[in-house]
Amino acid sequence: MTQSRRDFLVRTTCAALSAAAAQASLRKLGLMNLYARPSAPSDYRAMVCIFMDGGNDSNNMIVPTDSHYNQYAAARPGSSGLQIPQVGQPGGLVSVGAPASLGGRTFGFHPSLAELAGLYSQNKIGVISNVGPLVEPVTQANIDSKQTPYSLFSHSDQIDCWQTARADQRIATGWGGRSADAVVNCNGASGFPTVTTISGASTFCVGAGQLPLAIDTGALDQVLVLNGFYGSPDDVARKNSMDYARQIDYAATLIAAANDTTQQAVDISAALSVDPTLTTVFPGTYLGDQLQQVAKVMKLNLTSPQLSLNRQIFYVEQGGYDTHQDQAIDQAGRFVELSQAMNAFYAATAELGLADRVVTFTLSDFGRTLEPSGDNGSVGSDHGWGSHHFVMGDAVAGGNFYGNPGGNGQIFPELVVGGIDDVSQYDRGRWIPTTSVEQYGATLARWFGVSAANLPLVFPLIGNFPAPPLGFLTPGTSC
Repeated sequence: MTQSRRDFLVRTTCAALSAAAAQASLRKLGLMNLYARPSAPSDYRAMVCIFMDGGNDSNNMIVPTDSHYNQYAAARPGSSGLQIPQVGQPGGLVSVGAPASLGGRTFGFHPSLAELAGLYSQNKIGVISNVGPLVEPVTQANIDSKQTPYSLFSHSDQIDCWQTARADQRIATGWGGRSADAVVNCNGASGFPTVTTISGASTFCVGAGQLPLAIDTGALDQVLVLNGFYGSPDDVARKNSMDYARQIDYAATLIAAANDTTQQAVDISAALSVDPTLTTVFPGTYLGDQLQQVAKVMKLNLTSPQLSLNRQIFYVEQGGYDTHQDQAIDQAGRFVELSQAMNAFYAATAELGLADRVVTFTLSDFGRTLEPSGDNGSVGSDHGWGSHHFVMGDAVAGGNFYGNPGGNGQIFPELVVGGIDDVSQYDRGRWIPTTSVEQYGATLARWFGVSAANLPLVFPLIGNFPAPPLGFLTPGTSC
């Protein structure tokens, strides 16, 4: 059986280089030279994806506090154990006021999201309302005649739909990776990976021409250590021999590819030989540790000529959102972690002078049913479809809600089980998304520097929906 060089790299890199295996076919892009750009980035922009694994129940994340609260309370009565009390009551919602896009209606965030509510009030956070995977626009009236996402309500499949932006078929690349492909020229001669994941393998990060660098939390100078070389004369001799061996036999394609990949790992390890310090204090949680690592890589990029990237994408993940039961306690704990970690990360971007050049955003498998499930005392909610998400940063037109109107004529769904925004008159409060992943992602990608001409390459279904910029970000300069 013949094997292409790309197949060889994909199949062997992980085993040979562990986390440093995260980059694309090197000969196609040119062997990286981490030392080629001595100046700091001049047009820096970064996107940071926080994936809320398990399917976040956004019906309790953002709740109306006006007369529409009565709809919410009727669907989730106090006896169910899921209802969040009104603003001003013990354990009640945190008011975020009236977004301009919703004509005087008022809302509150879950009480565990106090820090994010504060950032929203400072116009640092926006809400994307009722967004989810779509193949084409769908309403309750025409859903039987329209194509809907494959394996709707399945965790693994809907994660793929969110991360690949292809709800019509399964593909191997993600829109984060394809965005990196589209702006690769922004990073000039620097071959350091554009995409870095702090949470292992994710389809979101994989491009057609680039693959991500995968690193862990902890001291940055310890995540990719070249083991077995400790400075003794024998160690130095062995390393010199290894370096020499990688310079020969370049006529053989597979050997050359292996040599290049090994050299890339050595170069990345050298680039990550410093563990930057930050004044900002992060919470000692899993998500806090991941976002702290992101901030440290950003600082290293600012200070080290070995990186000097103008564009970076980061992926982190937080689990625990599959709340079929015990939702009240479990989700509250997840939200505390999310709110504190995002707040610290925003502070870190401000410390680095990058608050207007970094946009952080959330994704999740799907929303959840408005109707509770389970028994009292262990109540939860089931798999849904459309959900609400946060975008954060000084570049965001925060303090407002964004999206497309639904069956009720507003961008926020009617909280009625079987109502006009439900999948059907007989469903359980699963909102049909009115804003597609494509429109959400394309607004982020245009700010990042993906040209309008390249949007269909990053989001192949974008033509099925109205013009994508949703208004929460201004398109950036294309490279």
